[in-house]
Amino acid sequence: MGLRDTFKSAALTTVTAFGDVGVSTNYESHSSSTYDASSGTNVATYSTTAGVTVIFDSFRIAEIDGVNVKPEDKLALVPAKSISGVTPDADDRIIESGVIWNVVSVRTDPAGALFQLQVRRS
Repeated sequence: MGLRDTFKSAALTTVTAFGDVGVSTNYESHSSSTYDASSGTNVATYSTTAGVTVIFDSFRIAEIDGVNVKPEDKLALVPAKSISGVTPDADDRIIESGVIWNVVSVRTDPAGALFQLQVRRS
């Protein structure tokens, strides 16, 4: 196991250790879109990873500008190992107790162990 894998395992262990803080969610990775001529809209298709533990946090007041980061946005911390094989994208979403959080932006640490997602309630 390389150093990168060690960091990924450590991030997963850390997030799941906070059992009362982390929440179980479904991570939905956008896989394709098709145009529905009858409704005139694009219909998205998602691949779901169930049981992903996510820690939701708030942005600092200094980070909220009302345009890029809105007051109701959340920071979702997702261990890379919990969504193995998926690289988060701004077209993805997190479903938490029936609430849809759309991914607005994605950041990660240098080891790629923990994704920091800016999410906005749908």
